[in-house]
Amino acid sequence: MTWESKYPFYLRSRQMFPDSFGTLKTNEFCFIRKDHKCGKMYSASKSCFVACPNEDELDPILELITEKLNKFGVETIIAVRERAYGQDIFCTKICGKIIEARFCMVFLNDEIVKEINIPNPNVYYEYGLMTSLRKHVIPLQKEDLELAFNIQSYDTIKYNPKNISSELERALKDALRITESSTKDIIQEKTALHEKSILRNFELAGFELKPENWFLYHVIEDTNFKGFHHCDKNFYAYVGKIDRQNEFPNYVKDLNVVLYRTEKEYKKKEQQLHSIEAELAELQEDIAKKRTRSPFHERTLLESGKKLEDIREKMQLMSKIYVGFIINPNIDQKEPLKAIENIMSEYGRFKLVIGDDKDISFEDAKVILAESL
Repeated sequence: MTWESKYPFYLRSRQMFPDSFGTLKTNEFCFIRKDHKCGKMYSASKSCFVACPNEDELDPILELITEKLNKFGVETIIAVRERAYGQDIFCTKICGKIIEARFCMVFLNDEIVKEINIPNPNVYYEYGLMTSLRKHVIPLQKEDLELAFNIQSYDTIKYNPKNISSELERALKDALRITESSTKDIIQEKTALHEKSILRNFELAGFELKPENWFLYHVIEDTNFKGFHHCDKNFYAYVGKIDRQNEFPNYVKDLNVVLYRTEKEYKKKEQQLHSIEAELAELQEDIAKKRTRSPFHERTLLESGKKLEDIREKMQLMSKIYVGFIINPNIDQKEPLKAIENIMSEYGRFKLVIGDDKDISFEDAKVILAESL
């Protein structure tokens, strides 16, 4: 999630639709009955909910689905076969099972009566629940039937006796792969550090978050890095925060840009330094020839001296800049860190620092992060 403030819409969306963004969360209240508590947990069960008409001809296909899912350790929950004696049928058989399911499947086979297609209302109702809960859904329909006009844009498997096995195999593998990444996101999200807590702990450790008027702000302003200055030890640090595996590539790209821009800024400062030094040398020569120092000379010497002091101070701070990464310990770091180290090996003035959810140390300047969990 990198630094939270860069993605406000993403964060709001994740709160609205927790299941689709990989956050394991309890559904507090029923969607239908007011003030009725639910308590079901999103994607808490390694199961596949199957919505279908109660047709005998589907039995062989449902057995095939069950067999294939069993191989992957996934339970098959077939709505028309579920029983809920003495319980709320809607909550227990349908809605609760969909909430808890890892992914879902729906058969959109209409009943044909006198050449008229009659959709199954229960199936379409369950399909609507799946989509509103942002579930990964595998829709299927017999190839000789037509989809309702409002769902024709959805990618639906049109099956026949010859292709049903291969189509199911492909679709189930895709569903397992996609929902597996979401499951990993749940683990990663649990250890994600919040920006506010991190910034507070950096402040307590003597760091100042650099504002927009910082002379190096343009180096990082359109990247995922934040700039810090340690007030007592007087050094700069570019810091990134990586909570998910898929954030590494963006940081690798950003790192290339940040290091390039910093080097460019350093060379610019060098040129400014040489230019002012040359002007001062000419001025000193002019003073020596005239054997006098006019008010103009005095003012120019004072202003140039201040400029030189400012440039030398900035160049000194840029001579060694820390590049720090706060990385979720539950993600694989080995290969991405190799790429980062390779990039930094081309530049001499930068030092790589790796931290986790507990702390990050810039040599003897240590930031404790554990309490922000």
